[in-house]
Amino acid sequence: MTIILTTTALISIFSFFFYKTIHHYRYVFYGMVAILALIYGGEEANIVSMGYVPFGVFIVVMFSGVMDKGTLRKRLFMVRAELAVIGTILLFPHALGYLEYYLDDIGLFGGGISFYFGLLAAVIVIPLFVTSFQFIRKHMGYKKWKKLHQLSYVFYLSIGLHLILIQNQRMWLYILLFGMYFILKLVTYYAYKMKNRKTNN
Repeated sequence: MTIILTTTALISIFSFFFYKTIHHYRYVFYGMVAILALIYGGEEANIVSMGYVPFGVFIVVMFSGVMDKGTLRKRLFMVRAELAVIGTILLFPHALGYLEYYLDDIGLFGGGISFYFGLLAAVIVIPLFVTSFQFIRKHMGYKKWKKLHQLSYVFYLSIGLHLILIQNQRMWLYILLFGMYFILKLVTYYAYKMKNRKTNN
């Protein structure tokens, strides 16, 4: 958990101070991260292939959408799409590595329920990843893009269940983390609905 939270802190700090750089040179960052994913991919266990670093990035993506208004939220939100792409690129070695392991050594239908929630998350993230690129989003139109990206909540839930159902010593921390996120999401959704109701009245 230390690696995950350290990644979250470093990504938050870097994004706060260099959000303009991340946005302007996003394809450079994508390329650098893709190289890291290739280097740290494969069967060897490390902080990328085990999923710790990509999860740390996704924590920033998740919570930037439910934070109170302020400078931190504004700056993180400006690079939220870029961070989601970076997190997904780093997630691919983890997803592909474990899929290969299950197919070769256990069998697709021999895994535990945690594996299938992880597999579901990997499937859902593919269209979210592709449509996070600005030029694809423009061709889709905002309404179609927004509707598709409602799947991000299913993705977050799938990741949460995947991690919790592994039932390791970090289980309660995952429950706390995802519980906090979904509670904050409900609060922000309710506040949004109330604001719209007042505006319409």
